[in-house]
Amino acid sequence: MRAAAGREMGGRPRARADRRPGREPGLRRSRGGDGSGCVQAAGPGGARGAAAAGARPVPAPPAALPGAHQGGHQVIAREPDQRKAPNEGVRPPALEVLSQSGILSALGNFLAQMIEKKRGKENCSQKLDVSGPLRYAVYGFFFTGPLSHFFYLFMEHWIPSEVPLAGVKRLLLDRLLFAPAFLLLFFLIMSFLEGKDTAAVAVQIRRCFWPALRMNWQVWTPAQFVNINYVPLQFRVLFANLVSLFWYMYLASLGK
Repeated sequence: MRAAAGREMGGRPRARADRRPGREPGLRRSRGGDGSGCVQAAGPGGARGAAAAGARPVPAPPAALPGAHQGGHQVIAREPDQRKAPNEGVRPPALEVLSQSGILSALGNFLAQMIEKKRGKENCSQKLDVSGPLRYAVYGFFFTGPLSHFFYLFMEHWIPSEVPLAGVKRLLLDRLLFAPAFLLLFFLIMSFLEGKDTAAVAVQIRRCFWPALRMNWQVWTPAQFVNINYVPLQFRVLFANLVSLFWYMYLASLGK
Protein backbone atom coordinates (compact mmCIF):
# COMPACT_ATOMS: atom_id res chain seq x y z
CA MET A 1 0.00 0.00 0.00
CA ARG A 2 2.80 2.48 0.87
CA ALA A 3 4.67 1.59 -2.35
CA ALA A 4 1.55 2.16 -4.38
CA ALA A 5 0.85 5.44 -2.62
CA GLY A 6 4.40 6.62 -3.39
CA ARG A 7 3.71 6.48 -7.11
CA GLU A 8 1.74 8.92 -9.22
CA MET A 9 -1.07 7.98 -11.49
CA GLY A 10 1.29 7.63 -14.48
CA GLY A 11 3.45 5.12 -12.65
CA ARG A 12 6.38 7.50 -12.07
CA PRO A 13 7.97 7.88 -8.64
CA ARG A 14 7.37 11.24 -6.95
CA ALA A 15 10.54 13.27 -6.50
CA ARG A 16 11.33 14.33 -2.95
CA ALA A 17 11.79 18.06 -2.68
CA ASP A 18 14.37 19.42 -0.34
CA ARG A 19 12.52 22.08 1.56
CA ARG A 20 14.95 22.87 4.33
CA PRO A 21 14.47 26.32 5.82
CA GLY A 22 16.62 29.04 4.27
CA ARG A 23 17.69 27.01 1.23
CA GLU A 24 16.35 27.17 -2.34
CA PRO A 25 16.20 24.14 -4.60
CA GLY A 26 19.35 23.61 -6.60
CA LEU A 27 21.46 25.91 -4.36
CA ARG A 28 23.99 25.16 -1.69
CA ARG A 29 25.71 27.47 0.77
CA SER A 30 29.47 27.50 1.15
CA ARG A 31 31.83 29.51 3.33
CA GLY A 32 34.68 31.36 1.73
CA GLY A 33 38.21 31.66 2.97
CA ASP A 34 37.51 35.05 4.51
CA GLY A 35 34.62 33.75 6.63
CA SER A 36 31.83 35.23 4.51
CA GLY A 37 29.10 32.97 3.23
CA CYS A 38 28.02 32.94 -0.38
CA VAL A 39 25.40 31.08 -2.38
CA GLN A 40 26.58 28.82 -5.18
CA ALA A 41 24.69 26.78 -7.70
CA ALA A 42 24.86 23.03 -7.13
CA GLY A 43 25.51 20.76 -10.06
CA PRO A 44 25.89 21.46 -13.78
CA GLY A 45 22.50 23.10 -13.95
CA GLY A 46 23.04 25.06 -10.78
CA ALA A 47 23.63 28.36 -12.60
CA ARG A 48 20.30 28.08 -14.33
CA GLY A 49 18.71 27.10 -11.03
CA ALA A 50 20.27 30.05 -9.26
CA ALA A 51 19.04 32.43 -11.92
CA ALA A 52 15.58 30.92 -11.72
CA ALA A 53 15.62 31.25 -7.94
CA GLY A 54 16.49 34.94 -8.14
CA ALA A 55 19.87 34.73 -6.38
CA ARG A 56 22.14 37.67 -7.11
CA PRO A 57 25.75 36.93 -8.09
CA VAL A 58 28.35 37.92 -5.56
CA PRO A 59 30.85 40.42 -7.09
CA ALA A 60 34.51 39.62 -6.87
CA PRO A 61 36.47 41.64 -4.30
CA PRO A 62 38.77 44.38 -5.69
CA ALA A 63 42.36 43.50 -6.32
CA ALA A 64 44.35 44.01 -3.17
CA LEU A 65 47.44 46.16 -3.21
CA PRO A 66 50.71 44.64 -2.01
CA GLY A 67 50.82 44.78 1.78
CA ALA A 68 47.27 46.19 1.97
CA HIS A 69 45.80 43.47 4.23
CA GLN A 70 45.85 44.13 7.93
CA GLY A 71 44.07 41.88 10.40
CA GLY A 72 42.00 40.11 7.72
CA HIS A 73 40.57 43.41 6.39
CA GLN A 74 41.53 45.11 3.19
CA VAL A 75 42.98 48.61 3.52
CA ILE A 76 42.61 50.82 0.47
CA ALA A 77 45.64 53.06 -0.02
CA ARG A 78 44.84 56.73 -0.59
CA GLU A 79 47.06 59.16 -2.41
CA PRO A 80 48.24 62.16 -0.40
CA ASP A 81 46.32 65.36 -0.97
CA GLN A 82 48.40 67.64 -3.16
CA ARG A 83 46.19 70.67 -2.68
CA LYS A 84 47.61 73.57 -0.71
CA ALA A 85 45.86 75.83 1.69
CA PRO A 86 44.98 79.25 0.24
CA ASN A 87 47.39 81.09 2.56
CA GLU A 88 50.08 78.45 2.76
CA GLY A 89 52.52 80.43 0.62
CA VAL A 90 52.24 83.54 2.85
CA ARG A 91 53.93 82.62 6.12
CA PRO A 92 55.12 84.94 8.88
CA PRO A 93 58.88 85.33 9.16
CA ALA A 94 60.60 82.98 11.56
CA LEU A 95 62.15 84.30 14.73
CA GLU A 96 65.62 83.37 13.52
CA VAL A 97 65.16 85.55 10.43
CA LEU A 98 64.19 88.53 12.59
CA SER A 99 67.08 87.86 14.96
CA GLN A 100 69.55 87.71 12.08
CA SER A 101 68.29 91.05 10.77
CA GLY A 102 68.60 92.69 14.17
CA ILE A 103 72.06 91.30 14.96
CA LEU A 104 73.58 92.06 11.55
CA SER A 105 72.10 95.57 11.53
CA ALA A 106 73.58 96.28 14.96
CA LEU A 107 76.93 94.81 13.89
CA GLY A 108 76.93 97.03 10.81
CA ASN A 109 76.49 100.14 12.92
CA PHE A 110 79.20 99.00 15.33
CA LEU A 111 81.68 98.46 12.48
CA ALA A 112 80.74 101.82 11.00
CA GLN A 113 81.58 103.53 14.30
CA MET A 114 84.89 101.64 14.50
CA ILE A 115 85.87 102.80 10.99
CA GLU A 116 84.86 106.37 11.75
CA LYS A 117 86.89 106.28 14.97
CA LYS A 118 90.01 105.09 13.12
CA ARG A 119 89.59 107.71 10.42
CA GLY A 120 89.15 110.54 12.91
CA LYS A 121 92.59 110.38 14.55
CA GLU A 122 91.98 113.56 16.48
CA ASN A 123 89.04 111.95 18.28
CA CYS A 124 90.61 108.60 19.15
CA SER A 125 89.56 109.00 22.77
CA GLN A 126 85.91 109.28 21.81
CA LYS A 127 83.84 106.38 23.12
CA LEU A 128 81.52 104.30 21.03
CA ASP A 129 77.84 105.18 20.97
CA VAL A 130 76.14 102.16 22.55
CA SER A 131 72.67 103.43 21.65
CA GLY A 132 73.54 103.30 17.93
CA PRO A 133 73.77 99.49 17.66
CA LEU A 134 70.70 99.22 19.86
CA ARG A 135 68.67 101.44 17.53
CA TYR A 136 69.84 99.48 14.49
CA ALA A 137 68.97 96.20 16.22
CA VAL A 138 65.44 97.44 16.87
CA TYR A 139 65.08 98.63 13.29
CA GLY A 140 66.46 95.38 11.85
CA PHE A 141 64.28 93.16 14.04
CA PHE A 142 60.97 95.01 13.61
CA PHE A 143 61.32 96.53 10.13
CA THR A 144 64.14 95.15 7.97
CA GLY A 145 63.41 91.48 8.60
CA PRO A 146 59.59 91.47 8.24
CA LEU A 147 59.44 93.92 5.32
CA SER A 148 62.14 92.11 3.35
CA HIS A 149 60.51 88.74 4.05
CA PHE A 150 57.07 89.75 2.79
CA PHE A 151 58.46 91.76 -0.11
CA TYR A 152 60.28 88.74 -1.54
CA LEU A 153 57.20 86.56 -1.05
CA PHE A 154 54.83 88.98 -2.79
CA MET A 155 57.32 89.57 -5.57
CA GLU A 156 57.28 85.83 -6.28
CA HIS A 157 53.48 86.04 -6.42
CA TRP A 158 53.28 89.19 -8.55
CA ILE A 159 56.01 88.21 -11.01
CA PRO A 160 56.27 84.39 -11.27
CA SER A 161 59.29 82.76 -12.88
CA GLU A 162 57.20 81.81 -15.94
CA VAL A 163 56.66 85.46 -16.89
CA PRO A 164 58.94 86.66 -19.72
CA LEU A 165 61.86 88.74 -18.43
CA ALA A 166 60.83 87.97 -14.86
CA GLY A 167 64.31 88.71 -13.50
CA VAL A 168 64.45 92.16 -15.08
CA LYS A 169 60.94 93.05 -13.93
CA ARG A 170 61.69 91.95 -10.37
CA LEU A 171 64.86 94.02 -10.31
CA LEU A 172 63.07 97.13 -11.60
CA LEU A 173 60.34 96.66 -8.99
CA ASP A 174 62.93 96.47 -6.25
CA ARG A 175 65.09 99.36 -7.45
CA LEU A 176 62.35 101.82 -8.41
CA LEU A 177 59.70 101.07 -5.76
CA PHE A 178 61.07 99.21 -2.77
CA ALA A 179 64.47 100.91 -2.46
CA PRO A 180 63.20 104.54 -2.26
CA ALA A 181 60.34 103.65 0.09
CA PHE A 182 62.56 101.55 2.35
CA LEU A 183 65.25 104.23 2.48
CA LEU A 184 62.69 106.91 3.39
CA LEU A 185 61.30 104.68 6.12
CA PHE A 186 64.84 104.20 7.43
CA PHE A 187 65.37 107.93 7.90
CA LEU A 188 61.98 108.38 9.55
CA ILE A 189 62.36 105.50 12.02
CA MET A 190 65.94 106.35 12.91
CA SER A 191 65.06 109.99 13.50
CA PHE A 192 62.19 108.95 15.71
CA LEU A 193 64.43 106.61 17.74
CA GLU A 194 67.00 109.38 18.09
CA GLY A 195 64.36 111.74 19.45
CA LYS A 196 64.57 114.39 16.70
CA ASP A 197 61.75 116.82 16.07
CA THR A 198 59.86 117.21 12.81
CA ALA A 199 61.99 120.11 11.53
CA ALA A 200 65.23 118.20 12.08
CA VAL A 201 63.82 115.12 10.34
CA ALA A 202 62.83 117.20 7.30
CA VAL A 203 66.28 118.76 7.09
CA GLN A 204 68.02 115.40 7.31
CA ILE A 205 65.82 113.86 4.61
CA ARG A 206 66.39 116.79 2.23
CA ARG A 207 70.13 116.65 2.82
CA CYS A 208 70.75 112.87 2.86
CA PHE A 209 67.97 111.12 0.94
CA TRP A 210 69.03 111.74 -2.65
CA PRO A 211 72.77 111.02 -2.17
CA ALA A 212 71.93 107.86 -0.21
CA LEU A 213 69.50 106.71 -2.91
CA ARG A 214 72.08 107.16 -5.67
CA MET A 215 74.62 105.21 -3.63
CA ASN A 216 71.97 102.56 -2.98
CA TRP A 217 71.37 102.12 -6.71
CA GLN A 218 75.09 101.71 -7.33
CA VAL A 219 75.78 99.21 -4.55
CA TRP A 220 72.55 97.27 -4.28
CA THR A 221 71.60 96.84 -7.94
CA PRO A 222 74.10 94.03 -8.75
CA ALA A 223 73.58 92.51 -5.30
CA GLN A 224 69.81 92.41 -5.69
CA PHE A 225 70.06 91.04 -9.22
CA VAL A 226 71.93 88.03 -7.84
CA ASN A 227 69.69 87.79 -4.78
CA ILE A 228 66.37 87.91 -6.64
CA ASN A 229 67.29 85.63 -9.54
CA TYR A 230 69.74 83.08 -8.13
CA VAL A 231 69.40 82.89 -4.33
CA PRO A 232 66.64 80.54 -3.01
CA LEU A 233 63.66 82.32 -1.52
CA GLN A 234 64.27 81.16 2.05
CA PHE A 235 67.82 82.64 2.04
CA ARG A 236 67.18 86.02 0.40
CA VAL A 237 66.67 87.93 3.65
CA LEU A 238 69.91 86.51 5.03
CA PHE A 239 71.75 87.45 1.83
CA ALA A 240 70.37 90.99 2.00
CA ASN A 241 71.40 91.27 5.65
CA LEU A 242 74.96 90.24 4.81
CA VAL A 243 75.12 92.85 2.07
CA SER A 244 73.71 95.40 4.53
CA LEU A 245 76.65 94.72 6.83
CA PHE A 246 79.12 95.73 4.13
CA TRP A 247 76.79 98.53 3.05
CA TYR A 248 77.17 100.25 6.41
CA MET A 249 80.92 99.76 6.32
CA TYR A 250 81.03 101.26 2.82
CA LEU A 251 79.00 104.27 3.91
CA ALA A 252 81.34 104.74 6.87
CA SER A 253 84.39 104.66 4.60
CA LEU A 254 82.82 107.44 2.51
CA GLY A 255 82.11 109.50 5.63
CA LYS A 256 78.34 109.16 5.37
